[in-house]
Amino acid sequence: MEKISVIIPVYGVEKYLNRCVESVVNQTYKNLEIILVDDGSPDNCPKMCDEWALRDERIRTVHRENGGQSCARNTGLSIASGEYVTFVDSDDWIAPDTYEYCMNLLYKHKGADVVQFDVMLASQYPVNIIEKEEVVNYYKDKDILEYYMESSTRKSGGFSVCRCLFEAPTAKRYSFREGKINEDMDYKFKVLRDCKKWVVSNQVKYFYWQEGNSTSSGKLKPRALQLYEAVEELNKLCQQENYGKIAYLGKVKLARTPFSLLSRIAVWGVEAMDEKEITQKLLKEHRKALPTLLGAPIPFSRKVLSVMFAVSFPFSKWLLSKFKSKVNA
Repeated sequence: MEKISVIIPVYGVEKYLNRCVESVVNQTYKNLEIILVDDGSPDNCPKMCDEWALRDERIRTVHRENGGQSCARNTGLSIASGEYVTFVDSDDWIAPDTYEYCMNLLYKHKGADVVQFDVMLASQYPVNIIEKEEVVNYYKDKDILEYYMESSTRKSGGFSVCRCLFEAPTAKRYSFREGKINEDMDYKFKVLRDCKKWVVSNQVKYFYWQEGNSTSSGKLKPRALQLYEAVEELNKLCQQENYGKIAYLGKVKLARTPFSLLSRIAVWGVEAMDEKEITQKLLKEHRKALPTLLGAPIPFSRKVLSVMFAVSFPFSKWLLSKFKSKVNA
């Protein structure tokens, strides 16, 4: 029975840590190496990690100075000893049969390097899952990156490494960009680029904790601006591929990013930033990318809105606020 290394970066989540670790400890697949990487957490998490290590011999705790999630993940990767590697964020949780399900798919689809399952946003615990008929597809060669770029653009959470079980040698070949957010994007691209076969299931096995639905949670925060930088890195990788469609999909993703950020500003505003300055910077990039965006396979309504943003963002923002008030009325 192959061993799975589960890497869990831990920082400031004492309220949720036990829920996360319990979901991993109680997996129906038992041959696990659970690596808790305390990233210099200022709360009670370091003590909680040590207590978990005493309770379960499969758990290993590492304490390090705060460096961010990427550093913590890289620390976990450097010491992982399993044949397979996966990640869980410490405020999220997984279904009890997640890894058994993944291993069964690997046994069924011989030669697969990566298994991916579906995710669900959750604002309450526990959650009710609506059962859906299982659909499992697999991708090989150039189809892997093509599907990755297409599906990740369409669906939230598509870039996340937490929804995947990776073959360890391939996963450990690369590291996450440190000091940045959205580090999953280019890391997952590089790993999938080296894969021979990628199995993708529609079954929900991972639950992203999304606390509250307040207006402030939708505001564009300073760190969110690093998304554009992350997509630029991803686009560079796409342009290096000797395959026209991958390069095109990279350009489309880059073109959609300032539009996506502007949409959040239009609906929710910004937090702790100069809205006018940020908007002008994003509009400059958006107008440059507009021809690519208009030719992209996106809904017509978004193309109309993208033109409106380019022509008059203040009017577009006013119009969206009116629509939002009617929806919430």
